[in-house]
Amino acid sequence: MRFGILGNAKIARTQVIPAMLQAGHTPVSLGSRGPMAPWDGAPPMRWTDYAGVLNDPQVQAVYIALPNHLHTQWTVAALHAGKHVLCEKPMALSTEESAQIQAAMQATGRHAVEAYMVRHHPQWQWLRQAELGDIRQIQVVFNYDNRDAHNIRNALPHGGGALWDIGCYAVFAGHWLMGKSPDLVDARMQRHPTWGVDLHTQGTLSWHAREGRGAAHLQFMVSTQSAKSQSVYVVGERGWAQLHAPFNPPHGPGVSTATWASQAGLHHEAHTLTFEPCNAYANMVCDFAARVASGQTPSMQDSPDITHTLCRLIEASAGQSARSALQ
Repeated sequence: MRFGILGNAKIARTQVIPAMLQAGHTPVSLGSRGPMAPWDGAPPMRWTDYAGVLNDPQVQAVYIALPNHLHTQWTVAALHAGKHVLCEKPMALSTEESAQIQAAMQATGRHAVEAYMVRHHPQWQWLRQAELGDIRQIQVVFNYDNRDAHNIRNALPHGGGALWDIGCYAVFAGHWLMGKSPDLVDARMQRHPTWGVDLHTQGTLSWHAREGRGAAHLQFMVSTQSAKSQSVYVVGERGWAQLHAPFNPPHGPGVSTATWASQAGLHHEAHTLTFEPCNAYANMVCDFAARVASGQTPSMQDSPDITHTLCRLIEASAGQSARSALQ
């Protein structure tokens, strides 16, 4: 498959373009809003602007690595230009934007897929099938430290903040493991006094008991001004499991590990599982190309539901803030 790239982002240069090459696909053009030059190891590509990528007849699919607030606009434009789309998360910042993408997919018959790389790593496949019994509790932690006022992740009008950048992974984890949207959500945010973005967000997703299954709850804490750390811990009625690098697994010679106990053992009784090295970005590109080639009806999978849950969390946090202001 021949790809055009929208955006000269670090993730495109260091992860996704190399993954395209590893997977046997070809990046043929890269569009940016300003002057740019090839970096060390860059493949030969035509350098142009965003529209130039969409108008390139060689391009079959577009990978979008733009700031969050531009994702829907350029996803819709690429679909109407006849291109399939692999877009960085979050692909949409509202349910209305999700609906725009779905309408464009239906009108054009082209695919649009949100680039949650983690779903293509074998540790997440294993976690969903682990013999834990019905899930009761999920705990997600994802933190890093970014105090740069000029960084796009700290720009509120551009879809910045902890929830949209990394909290989306916690919400993904809940949808992935439970297979449906939560019945209830709650959230609290601590925002930067001048930037306006959420720096520290904690939230809860809850699923009611039904059809012989007990209730389940997911608690998450995400921060963009804390020590780099991450984990996913799942407790079922019969066992528990923990992923140690759930969102940034090594893509080179390193391995990912998980700890698990299928018979409710304590940590010193648990087993350690090692996953063979793999490039989840390359797996994602392969799966995207296979989806396009399959001829199946285009679908956004669980992306609209994840977006809706994120929007519910923002609304819940606003409600908490309003109640606190009245006290």
